[in-house]
Amino acid sequence: MTGSNDSIGKAVRDFLAEAEEIIDQLNNDLVSMGDCAETGDCNPDLINAIFRGAHSLKGLAGIFGFSEIGDLAHNMENLLDSLRLGRVEITPVMMSVLFDAMDLLGALVRGAGEGHLDASGIPLMVSRINACASATQKSQEVSPLATLGLTDAVLNALTEYEEHRLLENVKKGRLIYSIIASFSLTTFDQELGELTDLLKQGGEVISTLPTVGSGSEAGIDFEILFGSTKGEDGVSGLAGRPGISVRQLGAQSKPTSPSQPAQALEPLTASSSVSAHDHSEAASPAQPAADAAMTAKSMSRMVRVDIVKLDDLMNIVGELVLSHSTINELVGKVRSSGFSTLAIELGKAAKVLQRKLNELQKGVMEIRMIPVGQLYEKMSRIVRKVSREQGKKVDLRVFGADTELDKLIIEDISDPMMHIIRNSIDHGIETPEERIRLGKEEKGVIRLSSFQKGNHVVIEVEDDGRGIDIARVKKKALEKGLIQENDPLSERDALELIFLPGFSTSDTVTDISGRGVGMDVVRNNIAAVSGMVDIETRPGQGSKVIITLPITLAIIKALIINIVGRTYAMPITSVLETILVERSDIRTIERKEVIQLRDMTLPLVRLGRFFEIEGGDVLPESFYVVVVGVAEKRLGIVVDDLLGQQDIVIKSIGETFKGFKGISGAADLGDQRTILVLDVGGIISEATRGSV
Repeated sequence: MTGSNDSIGKAVRDFLAEAEEIIDQLNNDLVSMGDCAETGDCNPDLINAIFRGAHSLKGLAGIFGFSEIGDLAHNMENLLDSLRLGRVEITPVMMSVLFDAMDLLGALVRGAGEGHLDASGIPLMVSRINACASATQKSQEVSPLATLGLTDAVLNALTEYEEHRLLENVKKGRLIYSIIASFSLTTFDQELGELTDLLKQGGEVISTLPTVGSGSEAGIDFEILFGSTKGEDGVSGLAGRPGISVRQLGAQSKPTSPSQPAQALEPLTASSSVSAHDHSEAASPAQPAADAAMTAKSMSRMVRVDIVKLDDLMNIVGELVLSHSTINELVGKVRSSGFSTLAIELGKAAKVLQRKLNELQKGVMEIRMIPVGQLYEKMSRIVRKVSREQGKKVDLRVFGADTELDKLIIEDISDPMMHIIRNSIDHGIETPEERIRLGKEEKGVIRLSSFQKGNHVVIEVEDDGRGIDIARVKKKALEKGLIQENDPLSERDALELIFLPGFSTSDTVTDISGRGVGMDVVRNNIAAVSGMVDIETRPGQGSKVIITLPITLAIIKALIINIVGRTYAMPITSVLETILVERSDIRTIERKEVIQLRDMTLPLVRLGRFFEIEGGDVLPESFYVVVVGVAEKRLGIVVDDLLGQQDIVIKSIGETFKGFKGISGAADLGDQRTILVLDVGGIISEATRGSV
């Protein structure tokens, strides 16, 4: 399938969705493994989970014919298998190789989805993985297991993985226990699972082996090898059930007596008589508890849905909303024609339809909403990678991860967020040496926080680095001819220069930043989803980037306005109020039109002039001003008429109008008309920059 330009089929799309999910989880688990690798104490369950993830990806790629992806996943799986079996140790080099391999896997999967999978990087990555595995082979050591006093039967029954985990526990100074537990034949799988979960709260369950202990014909015994820092009494208390014998291995302590005689053991749940057939199956040592717990049912009740299908569904809802508006108009006409009974019945039906439509709209909207935490998980990966490349130490702190946002908006702001975080590490966070010299903590802090504010979600990226050097920004702008020597420029105006195309304060181009493609792209991408971005900075204390976003772009309520005979929709979430203004109320400050609105001077934008509409400069004696605001910014938009409010579905206007300032999409009205939807954030940005 490499290099295929054919449109991908449903099966391949299913593969891509599942592969992306596995890779996301693997990335998160690798980040956790990187953290615990620094302390040298990794949870074996975590390593096993990563190993299984690589194994699943290999199998999935093989099924769908992506042999290149399967080959790379297979080599990762081998390295992870060696790691979990204790043949190799975690090193910084190994973590770097694993992270790079995950990057390549992600790129391969994305390439497969776009029909141009580039496998040229796989041979080098495979050689790095193999070199990593051979270079970190552990030296042979004298096994300390002999001091535990385990019988040959037990030692021979241990798998390589179990033996490795036993050794690891011994090396870490944990006490090793042999726990003999008896269960009823009918419920042993459930009871053994419950006991294992209890024990895991205080240590590691290393191995579970069928054994002979109680001699009861109505039960089955298991010997559990358990590693813990707790004493015998603590382990006995942890088990929390009768019929348990706990013995510390490698010590002179005597085994504790069972709480009750073995022959008196009763199942924890009601038991029934066991047939000979049941007995023979349950007593077979070849069928441990894990097999008994197997089920064909899925563990998850979640259904993966293509966002395109949700968009289609939302469009249908939008059209139904428009149809409902038409029906409402007909109700009014029928009522005015004198058919009162018919009008009443039709009105009742319209209200029921509206209620159901609201429920349907709410349901579809909720499906599209996902927690911002999913975005933060990706960002944690970026922080780790960039900080490692920069030789800096960064502590990422996350707040408000459960704040929900439209899936499409989260996708669209992923790249801008990544750029902002890269900038924070590259330009903001100082090196460890510099931070110590400045009296700061060696490790810098980046805070990602989000919260809902009205109909918007605010995401803040804050660092405790050096902040933005305003004098340096002005100097660079002067060198580039963006400002003149004597231009009056406030600190706020200087920060706005950062968003100009091609502007950078970096003297050198790095892989991270300084290429002149930066905050202007960030602002444009955020504006494309009707969002706003703002910056606050304090010298020596850090910077904060504030992103204000609408919760959804699916169905919104809009104010329909008219300018020079043309109709536009304005998202009602941005509208603060509408006022009627006399022409004589307009004043001019620094060549900009303003009005006095209570105790605030409100800058005005004539929408007709903004879109360069013929006749847009003409202002009647009295006119409407729509006061809009995003974040802390306010603007008055001059319009000719207000036509009312209406629910609309914003649709993309495609590449033709890409980059056209002030327009975010199009929408259909109930009377078969299509109108443009204003990008209020973009208009405010243009007005703030003095472009209009």
